[in-house]
Amino acid sequence: MIYPDNFENKIGFDKIKQMISQECKGEPGKLLLEELKFSNNFELINTLLNETDEMISICMLKDNYPAQNYPNIEVALSKLKIEGTSLQLFELINIRQVLEQAKALKNFFKLDEKNEYPFLNKIIKQINFPNYLYDRINNIVSKNGIIKDNASTRLRELRKSLNETQTSITKKLNNILSTFKEESWISKDLSATYVNGRLVLPIETAHKRKIKGLIHDESASGKTSYIEPQEVVELNNMLRELEIAENREIQKILFEISEEFRPYNSELLAISKNIAYIDFVWAKAKFSLRIEAIIPKIDKNPVLDLHKAIHPLLFLNLKKEKKKVVPNSFYINAENRILLISGPNAGGKSVCLKTTALLTYMNQCGLPIPVGGNTVMGIFDKIFLDIGDQQSIENDLSTYSSHLSNMKYFLKNSDNKSLILIDEFGSGTDPILGGTLAESILEELNNKKVYAVITTHYSNLKIFASNTPGITNAAMLIDQNNMQPSFILETGIPGSSYAIEIASRIGLDQKIIENTKLKAGDEQINIDKFLRRVMRDKKYWETKRQKIRKQEKKLEEIIEKNIEELEKLKNSKRRILDAAKKQSEEMLADVNRQIENTIRKIKESNADKEISKTARKEIEEYKDSFNNSFLSEQDEIQKKYNHYKKKQEEREARKKDKLEVKQEKVEIDENKINIGSKVRIKGQEAIGEVIDLGEKNAVVSFGNMYSSISFDKLEKVSETLYKQQNRQSSNLHFNYNEKVLNFKPYIDLRGNRVEETIRKITDLIDEAVMLSFKEVKILHGRGNGILRQHIRDYLKTLPEVESFYNEDIRFGGDGITIVKLR
Repeated sequence: MIYPDNFENKIGFDKIKQMISQECKGEPGKLLLEELKFSNNFELINTLLNETDEMISICMLKDNYPAQNYPNIEVALSKLKIEGTSLQLFELINIRQVLEQAKALKNFFKLDEKNEYPFLNKIIKQINFPNYLYDRINNIVSKNGIIKDNASTRLRELRKSLNETQTSITKKLNNILSTFKEESWISKDLSATYVNGRLVLPIETAHKRKIKGLIHDESASGKTSYIEPQEVVELNNMLRELEIAENREIQKILFEISEEFRPYNSELLAISKNIAYIDFVWAKAKFSLRIEAIIPKIDKNPVLDLHKAIHPLLFLNLKKEKKKVVPNSFYINAENRILLISGPNAGGKSVCLKTTALLTYMNQCGLPIPVGGNTVMGIFDKIFLDIGDQQSIENDLSTYSSHLSNMKYFLKNSDNKSLILIDEFGSGTDPILGGTLAESILEELNNKKVYAVITTHYSNLKIFASNTPGITNAAMLIDQNNMQPSFILETGIPGSSYAIEIASRIGLDQKIIENTKLKAGDEQINIDKFLRRVMRDKKYWETKRQKIRKQEKKLEEIIEKNIEELEKLKNSKRRILDAAKKQSEEMLADVNRQIENTIRKIKESNADKEISKTARKEIEEYKDSFNNSFLSEQDEIQKKYNHYKKKQEEREARKKDKLEVKQEKVEIDENKINIGSKVRIKGQEAIGEVIDLGEKNAVVSFGNMYSSISFDKLEKVSETLYKQQNRQSSNLHFNYNEKVLNFKPYIDLRGNRVEETIRKITDLIDEAVMLSFKEVKILHGRGNGILRQHIRDYLKTLPEVESFYNEDIRFGGDGITIVKLR
């Protein structure tokens, strides 16, 4: 379900379809664009995307793909359904052209022995090529599109007579022409020509009465008359009769071949549709290459995880101007379903919203999208859009009334598999009442567990989002040096409109600005600052909570594994006891045999005292041996079980120690760095506060930024110095932004020695961590791979590095290492 009806026009999808249409080779392929519709069928979307992905590979790797123009033959085939109708010659030629395209495609995919293109091969296999029909057309129609002389015996005879008659006429006219030229009745540079299908001579009008014959026409100036001499009238009549007979014979041949084709009408129609569909897939692939689109990972659940997403139309427009689009990344999932974007005017909020709408819609239409490789696109059952001025004179609706009507529709029809996109939420009416109403609607949408991307300027909505589970704030950032939008989206923090700062930047009277601040009050001016502080703390503790959750999950896995091992040990104990029991039974049988043997010996010796004594001694020794053997095995089993049980109790105790918070009195060494200490990085001016301690690192808060820094790189400073810095916080914030703007997250190390390389990488990563950059790129080149190996070995030793991998092969491959920072 899509809302409103003009959804495609509002997000620019109609322009996408026009561009795809331009890539089609035939009209039938263009007509299929009308069937390019939104779908929530996972299997269908997956099939469409894989078909296009395979065609993209062909476009990039194969130069011999038969992408040729082809005509629409469906009108001609519809004629064949009616008995007694006949195909025209041009229609027969069009059918041949479609069959030639089908043959070329089958031959191309026949070379795919490894089945590299399974989805496209499935379509091609549906084409049952009618060799008989193709050969039949070629037998009667030449490559130039003319019915061949040998199409029938009668046609061959007629064309022979036509040629002979034309030769006779030409011969006679040439003789007459020579005579007339001698009499100067005709210009020497003129010759016989056709008028109304008959051969005539161009005679000067002044001499037309001197020639017997029929006048067929005159030139526009009236100086030339076109006369058919009496000598060739009869021959021209004969020629005309032969031409009529020839045309009649051609129509007869076309009717006969139409009768032959009539039973194959459905097969020909299926071929035409398959050719059109392959052309349609080709057009989608060519357009995808233009916008540098890929096939993202598809999830059956309603989720969006966009990485480096760009608006395709904006990308193409800026590409003409040799400019680049700023990509954005964000996600909405079951836990964070609603993204509330705020920020300055013209900062990119609406573009971000339209990008989300367009890419989601394109994906569910089976089109590749211009995003990064880690993108995950979910499947939504419904998409609702509220954007732009929708006032209606016909329906007596103002902009705000129209906006409220949309909200009513959203609340009534949305569910937990719906995506709602709202631009400038709550605007168009009184800010206080409009903001309050918007907050109530947002709360209800959140209760319905819908997914949404919403833009706004209202502070009450930002505060509501920061305190409500399921809703995440996001900000369009601004370059504070020149108060220009950076078009970068950052999630987790609310954005500011920067109204006063922008007004000051453009030179508005300072008196008005100061008056504005006075009227707004400190609370309103500082609200963005307070929101950022709240969201900063929330983001930090959320990260902590996620870390604890991971540790608990890992602990649960260990416990589960230990329980499994305990069960295995119990089973092993049972098996050992069973084996011991069996062995004891066997040993008991041996004892019985030994006793019986001893009794037999006593009886045979008539109870000789010495022999009886010896026999009793042997029985006692065997008894002691048996008892010792059995008890030692029992002791060994019990020892193993007790050992394992002790280890299990120790693990449980360690778990309890981790999960319980112990209240202990700790003596703090004032000379050491502790939580709450004021510190700065050695050699730098910025002072921060320690908010957490690790074994080797400390987590330091520098305003809006958190950094994990080694103890040996920090030095403790006094509270007084820290307070002085706070009074100059605006200047420091300005310096921080300047550093962010000037920082380059990449480095070229080609030609450097290993020692110099290590030093430069250390400086780059230290500064990147300090400025909260999550990714840097290291250009080292390919060569023999020695420098790359040294660099990667060193990266493995850095605790700040989360992972590293090769750049995309299109942008440098293994000559560039991309480093992800923690």
